[in-house]
Amino acid sequence: MTAMESVLPHPGPSLAEGKAAVAAQNWKLLKYFNYYRVAIALSAAVIAIFLGKFTPFGDTHPCLFLSASMVYAIISLTGALAILWQTPDYESQATLLSFSDITLLTIIMHASGGLASGLGLMLVVAVAGTSLMLGKRMTIFFAALATISVLLEHSWGWLTGAENVNADLFLEYPQVGLFGVGLFATAFFGYLLATRLRATEELAQRRGVDVVNLTQLNELVIQRMQSGVVICDPQGTVRMMNQAAQRFLGLRNEAEKKSPLSEISPELAIQLFQWLGHGSASRTRKVFTSRVGYSLLPRFVTLGSDKNSVKLIFIEDMSLLKQQAQQLKMAALARLTASIAHEIRNPLGALTNAAQLLGETTGSESAEEKRLVKIIEEQSRRMNVIVHNVTQLSRRDRISPVKLDLEPWCEDFLRQYCDTISIPRAAFALQGLPGLSVCVDPDQLYQIISNLCQNALRHSPPFTGTPLIKLQGGRESEDRPTLDVIDWGTGVNPEIADNIFDPFFTTTPKGTGLGLYIARELCEGNGASLNHHPGEGGVGCRFRITFVRAEDCTELGSL
Repeated sequence: MTAMESVLPHPGPSLAEGKAAVAAQNWKLLKYFNYYRVAIALSAAVIAIFLGKFTPFGDTHPCLFLSASMVYAIISLTGALAILWQTPDYESQATLLSFSDITLLTIIMHASGGLASGLGLMLVVAVAGTSLMLGKRMTIFFAALATISVLLEHSWGWLTGAENVNADLFLEYPQVGLFGVGLFATAFFGYLLATRLRATEELAQRRGVDVVNLTQLNELVIQRMQSGVVICDPQGTVRMMNQAAQRFLGLRNEAEKKSPLSEISPELAIQLFQWLGHGSASRTRKVFTSRVGYSLLPRFVTLGSDKNSVKLIFIEDMSLLKQQAQQLKMAALARLTASIAHEIRNPLGALTNAAQLLGETTGSESAEEKRLVKIIEEQSRRMNVIVHNVTQLSRRDRISPVKLDLEPWCEDFLRQYCDTISIPRAAFALQGLPGLSVCVDPDQLYQIISNLCQNALRHSPPFTGTPLIKLQGGRESEDRPTLDVIDWGTGVNPEIADNIFDPFFTTTPKGTGLGLYIARELCEGNGASLNHHPGEGGVGCRFRITFVRAEDCTELGSL
C-alpha cells in the first residue's frame, strides 16, 4: 500500500454497497411486477376452471384460454420461486418472464376475442414493465414483439384459413396499428422514465460514496490533528474524541471513552458548563492540568445556532505551544549570536596573532612583558571558547529528532568521549538503560551529555579506579523517559543552585558560564527539560534530563 492509499479512504466498500443496493432494488421491482403477473394468471385460471364462460374471457376459444391461463399461472409461480432464490440472474429472469407475458397474454387475448375484448391493455402493462426492468435494446425488442403478436393475432384466422376474409378485417388494421404505436410509445416513455430513475439512482449512489469518503476523510483529519478534539452535547456526553485528546486526558481503553466528560476530566467539564452559562463577552479560558500531567488550554465552539447542538472542544498542549514560541525566539537569537560571533572572531584572531608575534620578539630578560603577553593569550583563548560556545546556540533551531535507544547510544558516546579526553572507560558507569527509548536529536544530545560530563569531571576527584560519573536511566510518573548524570564531586552550593543555568554564571576563574546554559537550551529545543537535584546524602549532584516519549516523536518533528 502506498503512502497516499494509507491516508485517503478507499471508496471500494462504498461502491460495492451501492451496487448491492441497486441490485436489491432491481430484484424488488421484479418481485412486485411478478405479484401482478401471478394475480393476472391465477385470476384467468380461476375464471377458466370454475366459472366456465365469463364474458369476454375465453368467449372464442375456451379450451385455449384454459390452457394458456394454466401455463401462465405455472410460469408465474415458478418465477416467484426463482426470484426468491435469485437464480438464474436478474437479466435472464426478467427477459424470460417478459417474453412469457407477451406471448401468453396475446394467446389469452386471442382466445377471448382479440383486441375487441379489451385485454390488449394487459400487453401495454407488460411492455411498460419491461421498459422499467430491462435496457434499451430489450425494450425495443419486446415492444416490436408485442406489436407483431397483435398483428398476427388479428390476422390469425385469415392466415390459417379458418375465417373468411371480409371488409371488417381490413378496416380494423388502423386500430391495430394505433395500438402498436401505443405499445412503442409506452416502451419509449417507460424507458425514458427508467433511464431518469437510473441516472438519479446513480447520482445518489455517487453522492453517497462522496459523503462516506468525506466523512472518513474528516474523521481521519481529526484523528491526525496534534490538537485534541472532543465533541459532546450540552449535557457533557462525549460523542467523539480523537487520539490526541485521549492521550492528553489519559484515556487508555474504550470503556473510559464512553464515560461522561465530568468523569473523564472534571476541570474541563466545569469550564464547558461555565462557558455555556455565560455570555460571549464574559467567556474565559483557563489552563488546567490533566490527570496524566499535561498542561492544557481548551477552546469551545458551538456547531449550529441551536442551544442543544453539539459542542466542539479544541484542547491545546501548552508545552507544545511554549516550545514553538521558544523555537521562534531561539531562531532569532541564533542568527544574532552567529552574526556577533563572526564579527568578534575577526579582531580576536588578529589580537591572538599579534600576541604571538609580540611574544616571539620579546627577549628572555623581559619577565614582565612575557607575563603580559601570556595574559593576552590566555584571555584570547577564553574569548574564543566563549565565541565557540555561543555559536552552538545557532544549532538549537535546527533539530532532527529521532527515536533513539539510549543503551547503545550511551555506550558509543562513552567510547568516543573517553578517547577524546583521554580518561579510562571505567570512570563511567551505566544503569537502567536497557529498553529505554527517547525522542531527541542525537548530535545535540551528544553536546548536552558532553557539557554535563565535563562539568562533573571538573568538580570530581582524580580517577582511582572507582567510577566518577554514572549515567542512569528511568521513567517519571507520566511515563516520560529520563537520563540522570550523577557524580560524587563537590556538588553545588544551595545558595547558588538557582543561578547555575544562567548564562555566563561561573564559579571558576577559567569557566565561561555557558556549559549548563547551552545544555538546558538544547534540551528545551528537543522538547526535553534539564533540572538539577542534590546528590544522595548531600554528596555530589544529579542532573536529570526528562525526554519526550518515543511515541510522540512525530509531533516533535513536525514543529
